[in-house]
Amino acid sequence: MRVLELGSYVLPAYAGMVLAEQGALVTKWTHPEGRPDPVQSLRRGDELWAWINHAKHLEPRHAREAAALAPGSFDIVIDNVRAEAWKRWNVDPAFEADRLGVAWVSMRDEFDGRSFDAVTQARALMEHVPYLPIYIGDTSGGLWMAFKALAMTATSTVGHRVLRQSSCLAKLVEGELVVTEPRDDAPPWDEPGTYGAAADGTRVVYRGEEVIEPVRDTEWKLRHLNHDGTGRIRI
Repeated sequence: MRVLELGSYVLPAYAGMVLAEQGALVTKWTHPEGRPDPVQSLRRGDELWAWINHAKHLEPRHAREAAALAPGSFDIVIDNVRAEAWKRWNVDPAFEADRLGVAWVSMRDEFDGRSFDAVTQARALMEHVPYLPIYIGDTSGGLWMAFKALAMTATSTVGHRVLRQSSCLAKLVEGELVVTEPRDDAPPWDEPGTYGAAADGTRVVYRGEEVIEPVRDTEWKLRHLNHDGTGRIRI
């Protein structure tokens, strides 16, 4: 399976990384003039860049060149380019998806503006929990993007689909918008004090049995979680 990854920052790169880890041939187009991706300008950005682009083929080409691709070049296209930018470049992803015969999945903000993890968390999760100091709005969005592309491919569906980042993160909240219940310190489905945070970890009471789990540090995770020996988690 051949995947073309367009756009910048974490979200499409995470989707491309997940697909590459599952055996897809992922080509990522970077800025043709060598301008750094926003990831590379972050603190310890070089490490994040190396991790998230592992096993990809990086090629300096502008995203608008997708309009010059020949049918059969790729099976999947993923991007987080703003709709306004595609319009400015005179590229219509819906038209190109049909022309190329691909599953093309775009991730955008709910209002077609710039999409940020912190904004996504405020819209999807922070009614229930504090801000999480991890890019969960980006990584969960990347997972949904990869899932959507694979689902379209599995059903031989050609075309352009737009996902909305905050909606994707909200989908991970049990009950979504169907059950409006405060989460507080634990899920709303469990009796208070039977599930969730404890003094230095978590506490679960199941059929009368109490299970206590302390918070596990990086050293423990390196010993027990499923990774390749370098810290890259295997799925």
